[in-house]
Amino acid sequence: MRALREIRGLKYPDEFVVRHFFKCGLSERTGRVLELGSGVGNNLSLYLTWGWTGVGVDYDDQALADARFNLGDGPALLQADLSRGLPDLQGPFHALIIPNLLCYLTATEAHALLEALRPLLAPGCEVFVRTRQTDDYRYGRGAEEEPHGFRLDTPETGEAGLFNLFYTPQGLAEVLGETLGLTEPTVLTCRFDNVQAGQLVPNNSDVIVWGRMP
Repeated sequence: MRALREIRGLKYPDEFVVRHFFKCGLSERTGRVLELGSGVGNNLSLYLTWGWTGVGVDYDDQALADARFNLGDGPALLQADLSRGLPDLQGPFHALIIPNLLCYLTATEAHALLEALRPLLAPGCEVFVRTRQTDDYRYGRGAEEEPHGFRLDTPETGEAGLFNLFYTPQGLAEVLGETLGLTEPTVLTCRFDNVQAGQLVPNNSDVIVWGRMP
């Protein structure tokens, strides 16, 4: 992997990915990790540093090019439109991280994707999911296309024209229970202000759920 100052794009893992990694003891063992929406590889870099092998999937050409530059030959990096389903993947995976994807999928697409993942995950696989809550700044800013799902009209966040689906903490936990079989998950919330395109964007609000496959 590259030295920190050479890394393109985000340089550090999501803070809640880091918390999950250490609180669930993933630094004490190794295995295979799958990240959906892997971007420039900043989250995968944490796992690779501790000896895991990884697979990252993303849609964006530039993000994948940056991830290959940042991570070298370590992980397999695949391009796919996850709204249409998974690429060809070979399990089992011992950790699954989905830190910034479900909000861009419809409820039907999200359910189908998660159900397709289940047979690829090893017993005891650690699962991490982060997505947007219904009290997020963007909620309701655009045309509603399904319950809690909007075609955004938020140029200040760079997402004008994109679909966003918002979850309640209970709702996300229920979806992961129905599709992956997670029981007794840890449910956390995170609210923060951000600066995007030089403008203050208040009340970004996320829900984080992690748990273990049966």
